[in-house]
Amino acid sequence: MYLCRHSTRFIRPWRYLRRQKSACRVGAVAILAATALIICIDLTGTPDGIFLPESKKLSSIPIYVTDELNHTTTYEGSCSIPRFRSQVGPMDNSCNRRNPSENSCKMADNYTDGQGTPTCGPYTEMCLLKFEDKKRHLHCRQEACPGGVFLLGTFSPNTGSMIWNSFNTAIKLEKRFQKMIHRKDLSIESGIAFIECRVNRTSTTKAANETTCTPQDVGIRADTVVQSQQLLIFPNLTKTIEGISEGTETNLNINILLVDSVSHSHLFRTLPLSLRQLRRIDEDMQHKQYVFNFDRMQSLKPSTHENLQVLLSGQFFELPRVLPFRPTSSALRRRGYGIVWNEDMCWQDEWGLVKYVGLSKEPMSPIRWDKFRAMTSELSVDYSGASLTSCEVLHSNCMDGPFRNSVCYNGRNHDWYLSEYAKQMQSLYQKANKPYFQYTELNVGHTRIEPSIKTLDEDLEAYLKYTSTEDNTVTILFSDHGSRYTQFALIDDDGFMEQFHPFLFVLAPKGLEDLVGISGMKSLAGNQDRLISVLDVHLMLRHLINMSSIAADNSHITKFDFQPRGLLDPIPSDRTCSSLPLFRGTECICDRVSATTKDTQKSSHLVLAEFGLGYLNNQILKSQAKQRRDITRGACRKLIGTAISDVETREVGNRTDVKMRIYTEQGQPLLEPDVISFSFNILWTKSIVRVGWYGPVSFYGKYGHCDNTNANYLFCVCDEKTNSSAAGDSLTLDSFPRAFNLTSTHVTISKCLTILERRHRSGLVLEALNSCHNVTVEFEVRGTTMNVIGTCRLPSRYTIRGNHNLFLGAFLTMGDTEDWLVKYEIASVESYPYANTS
Repeated sequence: MYLCRHSTRFIRPWRYLRRQKSACRVGAVAILAATALIICIDLTGTPDGIFLPESKKLSSIPIYVTDELNHTTTYEGSCSIPRFRSQVGPMDNSCNRRNPSENSCKMADNYTDGQGTPTCGPYTEMCLLKFEDKKRHLHCRQEACPGGVFLLGTFSPNTGSMIWNSFNTAIKLEKRFQKMIHRKDLSIESGIAFIECRVNRTSTTKAANETTCTPQDVGIRADTVVQSQQLLIFPNLTKTIEGISEGTETNLNINILLVDSVSHSHLFRTLPLSLRQLRRIDEDMQHKQYVFNFDRMQSLKPSTHENLQVLLSGQFFELPRVLPFRPTSSALRRRGYGIVWNEDMCWQDEWGLVKYVGLSKEPMSPIRWDKFRAMTSELSVDYSGASLTSCEVLHSNCMDGPFRNSVCYNGRNHDWYLSEYAKQMQSLYQKANKPYFQYTELNVGHTRIEPSIKTLDEDLEAYLKYTSTEDNTVTILFSDHGSRYTQFALIDDDGFMEQFHPFLFVLAPKGLEDLVGISGMKSLAGNQDRLISVLDVHLMLRHLINMSSIAADNSHITKFDFQPRGLLDPIPSDRTCSSLPLFRGTECICDRVSATTKDTQKSSHLVLAEFGLGYLNNQILKSQAKQRRDITRGACRKLIGTAISDVETREVGNRTDVKMRIYTEQGQPLLEPDVISFSFNILWTKSIVRVGWYGPVSFYGKYGHCDNTNANYLFCVCDEKTNSSAAGDSLTLDSFPRAFNLTSTHVTISKCLTILERRHRSGLVLEALNSCHNVTVEFEVRGTTMNVIGTCRLPSRYTIRGNHNLFLGAFLTMGDTEDWLVKYEIASVESYPYANTS
């Protein structure tokens, strides 16, 4: 055993090992003991591993191995989950992430590298904003707009739109801008301004960057062509919050950066410059921050809203609600924090903060902006100037949201402007010696194009370099889930699993030990190989901003045995996904090696799939019928099964659990390649079959526009162009195609009522069809069974409205027997006219 160094403070063992490698023999590893010693141990004499007394142990402190020239990570095997640093010593973790197959790795690389990296055009600088005599001064070049006029666009806080003014000369533009700065004009308070050079449109005039988009606010921009454009970023601290002292600790700045829809593995495939910068921060003792990478980050759900509500509030709702950020923002306000919210989404669309405050379905009108402004004020958001650039930037790209392609403006990616605004806000707070809480959300990876996230790399590298210089800031760089929409995610099993495995980096200042103690720093290091979620991050944030006086939603902490300080306390090595509050339909990233069988060919699985979809179709009908009083079925189409995959069967006591993906038809016309699938967990015993949970796993909000206010929007699929399910058309027997490639047998009961049955080798499925528009039918199903389990009990009575289809039930054989019987009859049929009471 070789003593390398003694220290009474927390130091980076993986870094120190490099600097003192001459003191350790080949094959040594570093272990941080509870007595704050760095011990170098020769492994050549201990082939069976290292064993230290419990009092000397700490959960392993990882080390990464890197090629110093190419900055590439050394993987464990030819194809594995990439790691920021490699594992030290034996793995004592019950959550082992399954390595992807060779074909999956090749497929991911081909999709990522084969499509190239989207690029923006050249940057044009018409004007330069300088600090002179402690004031901002604008200098513009007249020659930058030959034969045209300058336009200045500033944001109106009263209407939520841009105000445009035209100027014949650059000097007039400069004077107007200086006057607005001097008078502290409200339209300049947001800290953003757009400058355009426009020329008159003629039959032969067309700018190089002209698009077919029509500006929202035509006016003086009508009948002109954009020759060049520029966006200025210049925020100011116009609001001062004096907090009430709650303890003697120094307030840490909290800086959260969410990169949406990028998995842990995809980060390593696409952002080499950012990873190199993180490693430089981690290795260079001159930097003011430590870097922690948590490589077993479990997404609670592959959806931003649900993960964000847990991160910012600790609260868990199965269906999205208004973001419960108020308790957190109130606690921040009492401690004197300023709150900054940056996002690359437009408040006029349905995503981002406008969705989080519950206004995504609010009709576009002045009232929408007034409500949005009021609700963001209630959340104590002080600054959101970067977000206010999004509408204009997106509209100039003929887009409402950043989800289809990369977004450029004047030769720069949109994320550059958000990161520039974030850096300037951080600098302003540092100079004012005021703490800040900043949240930035980027959706550049939220597209169907695998390499789109590459456009972020240079800008993120520069931003990380900047934020690592702050000695009192905790930066949380993370994703909420991996992509659900790329071809790799849709057609490959390992690609599908990546959506549940996001990434997480925590950049912690060296002074953090004074606040959390040596135990907190050890926990941060040791938890890097533990199974964690955003709830662990939330609990850490609660401690860092001293929210102990604010009541938390402790139901999950108690139920799932979370640590009070989250990542600042040791996470148990035996934690599994059953200890996490996963939303329905979420897959566990841990490799399951227990008694599980996979077989997608069994007839019994098709019967269960029919039951799952039938149950879901009935739920949609039921939810729509609560308020609809007409005879139509609403906009939601009937979900018709086409295939199943990923079937997993597990025996749990006297119960059998089956989990599967069920693929269905989608809305028409097929404007984009897509697959709709649902994840079901179906449970059965010897007496009953029931649905445990279910959830969508592969389609996005493209169907969110469906007119189905009374149905669960997560499961409603309508025709994209007509926003309908052809609900006004008559249902006939021809309306029902083959389900799972099996044709239905039709049994006519009356003029209106027909029973549809599908006989599988392992069971029977029954549906009912009422083909009459204005007649409601009631009937009873009676019968006897042998060697089957039913999803319904016989006899059972049903009511089916006009022009409706109802799933009645499924009967599944017990075991592998082929000797089974379902004998049924339809009795007590009653029909009566449908009464429209609306």
